[in-house]
Amino acid sequence: RHFVPLTMHCEFPPERPLDPPMLTLHKVFPREVNSIPPTMPGLPAPLTLFPPLKILKPRGEVSRLNQGGYNLQEKLGWSLSEYDEVRSFVIHLAREHLNVRRSWKMQLVPKLQLVFSEAKSRYPVLKDYKDDWVVSDFLRVYLKNSSTCAN
Repeated sequence: RHFVPLTMHCEFPPERPLDPPMLTLHKVFPREVNSIPPTMPGLPAPLTLFPPLKILKPRGEVSRLNQGGYNLQEKLGWSLSEYDEVRSFVIHLAREHLNVRRSWKMQLVPKLQLVFSEAKSRYPVLKDYKDDWVVSDFLRVYLKNSSTCAN
């Protein structure tokens, strides 16, 4: 026996294609979004997904160019005036809070933390560097020279 297949033929009216509005085809978003919506009272503050990345310390030891170290001024890329200003202030803090006759390793940690925090409050750019390595390098070089001269 032979059975005729069951088929159905339906015709639909043609659909009008939905075009997106012309304004949404190309949108340029700003790099920084300053328009954070205000939080409503009673709601938790929005969470940031990624903390800002901090600049890592270069490989090697500061001022030890022959042993794979680096030149701090070159690595920072600051202008000479900015570099000298920050360096002078860190040295001023070292003279005020640290024992400049002793090396870096012999300094008291709370005193070093005080120097780090005062330097970052005066120069907020220092907050961009991980583990205060810029201030630490300024101090290491200065304390090495001052403790050697004292002995």
